Amino acid sequence: MEKYGAKVELDKPTVDAYRLTFSYEDAVVTIRIALNDYGGADVIITNMTTLPDSQKDMGFGSKALQSVLSWAANNFKDIRAVQVQEPSENFWIKNGFTKCEDPNPTNDFIYRTSAK
Repeated sequence: MEKYGAKVELDKPTVDAYRLTFSYEDAVVTIRIALNDYGGADVIITNMTTLPDSQKDMGFGSKALQSVLSWAANNFKDIRAVQVQEPSENFWIKNGFTKCEDPNPTNDFIYRTSAK
């Protein structure tokens, strides 16, 4: 992920979870991912934030997410965003994710790459 512009840190104490930090102008986007989800996804996005709040809705989150998707495209098939809050559903849809089929009690969204 470093070649995609992210600082990568192991998110202790969780095994196979990482914090990716992207810096853009006056904004910092942090994406927490985990690998090998029990539900079958290859990559799970558990948290995503843009700070400061004044920099939200300026495209930095989409830019960081597209970097993650580009990285994942060659190695992973399914990327799942979990526990998506209703106000941010359009963000995930705009970035190529689709809402998982019901039952979907945690409101997860999925992105499928062309990787085999």
